[in-house]
Amino acid sequence: MGKDIAKDVALDVSKQLLDAYLSVENATRIIQEKCSKAEFEGFRSEAGKVAGGLYLLLEPLWKAYPDLAPEGVDMTPRERKRGKR
Repeated sequence: MGKDIAKDVALDVSKQLLDAYLSVENATRIIQEKCSKAEFEGFRSEAGKVAGGLYLLLEPLWKAYPDLAPEGVDMTPRERKRGKR
């Protein structure tokens, strides 16, 4: 996935997935404010898995079209460090 998806489609998908991420983030805040610490910690753990999954879907789109990534998210390829072999 990435450049094989048209930019207009990538833009639509990116917007939808970012909205989903924000919904998870907002739900986590509600749980934190209105539920016990134990409930919050359990919810936050699962919400983190969801957020991570959303990022895995977004990352190839943002790498293919870095201008679609939100401000502050740098998708510029990094130089790989050469390790000892």
